[in-house]
Amino acid sequence: MENDQEQPQQEMEQEQVDIELSSLQGQERIEYINTLIADSYNIAIAKKLEEFLDIQINENIYLFQANSTLLKLYQFNPTHLNKDSIAKMLAKALMNFPCNDFLFLSYMIPSIIQKEEPLLKLFILNNFLETCKFKEAWSHINSHSFFSEIPSFIDNIRNFISGVLSITYQNISITMLGELLNLSDRTQLVEYIQSKQPTWKISDSTVSLQSDNSKQKKADTFTFDQLSRILPTFIK
Repeated sequence: MENDQEQPQQEMEQEQVDIELSSLQGQERIEYINTLIADSYNIAIAKKLEEFLDIQINENIYLFQANSTLLKLYQFNPTHLNKDSIAKMLAKALMNFPCNDFLFLSYMIPSIIQKEEPLLKLFILNNFLETCKFKEAWSHINSHSFFSEIPSFIDNIRNFISGVLSITYQNISITMLGELLNLSDRTQLVEYIQSKQPTWKISDSTVSLQSDNSKQKKADTFTFDQLSRILPTFIK
């Protein structure tokens, strides 16, 4: 009798997994993924979450809960572990800096795997960003095509760095700013600075990074915990 009741339930679950993601769009797709991850210990949903991870990469969207659920499934089912998928979710987490998504995911990844490619390059970059070694970070990014192949990855990292600079410097030379943002082309650098107006302003060879009311805005952007991890690097 119990088996007879379980069979329809299993069939319904399989029907859920068999739905094609390509047939869903926008909020409907997000709701479908949220339905899947409610069954967070079902390894049958892993392939669908890997497929959705690729969609996140290609369409520049982000659903952390889906990625953390996939990583948890790998934890409990190590034979299904996909290092390429883990690398992609870590990249998306870096794109969401200064949130602690990367740190949270790293707790679920065995240290021995963290030292293997393609994951190693992401952990190295994370260390550079957390310690504000931005020139080293750009050198590392430019040395690996993996990063440039992810839509908007470089833009997101640049925006994170610009946020850190804005809470660290009142004024900075335009030359140093170009180096820290990896914008060696003067025209591109000026265009980027202009995109930050009215907060950022150019004056000869110097850029002002703070407006009169920027302190309150930065308090809304960075938490105390995030600032406490970033600022010591600049005052050592």
